[in-house]
Amino acid sequence: MAIKVEDRKREELLKFLDEKLFGPVLQAAAGDYKEEDLKKKLHEVKKYVEKEKHRFHDHARYPAVSGIKKDFIFALGSKTGRKMDHDLGELELPSMAGIKDGFLKLCEELGV
Repeated sequence: MAIKVEDRKREELLKFLDEKLFGPVLQAAAGDYKEEDLKKKLHEVKKYVEKEKHRFHDHARYPAVSGIKKDFIFALGSKTGRKMDHDLGELELPSMAGIKDGFLKLCEELGV
């Protein structure tokens, strides 16, 4: 059975997010940081990113692939998203703002 175009686009966007953001953050180890405040920050950021990963991967939440793009852009501008991006920057980990251009370029290439 052929994969629907919409499903292929979804898979490509999610693969991008997994490789560029979710994976690197979730694989970060507390042992990589000496300061306790950074270890605590990493724990909080990982909880947020895990939640975001599940949300973006929820097919029922995003029946149209355009919803993934729309929510990504919304999250970039949200108060929580901006705080998490700031914290990720302090931890020297990838952030939504840091992958934004690549994500939007992929959306354009896919016609999303």
